Amino acid sequence: MKVVATHRLAEAKEKFPASKTALDGWYRIMNFTEFQSDIALRRTFAEIRNSGNEYWFLVPGTTLLLKAIINFSAQVAMVKDVRPGVM
Repeated sequence: MKVVATHRLAEAKEKFPASKTALDGWYRIMNFTEFQSDIALRRTFAEIRNSGNEYWFLVPGTTLLLKAIINFSAQVAMVKDVRPGVM
């Protein structure tokens, strides 16, 4: 799956330096895996919530939430927001 709008990940790494490794891990998993459906995504990321094609990920080992718009047929995930929070 292609991850776009990665500048938001870079901004989050600057703002929350302790989360760099976790955000890099999320990026690698998303970028190198072809998720065919919501079910496949949930097998890898247990802590996600969605509304339509908007997904909120709890970034492991942090208190950050990452919001992405995912199009499974096009295999594209667009990072929309990274911020502190809880689910």
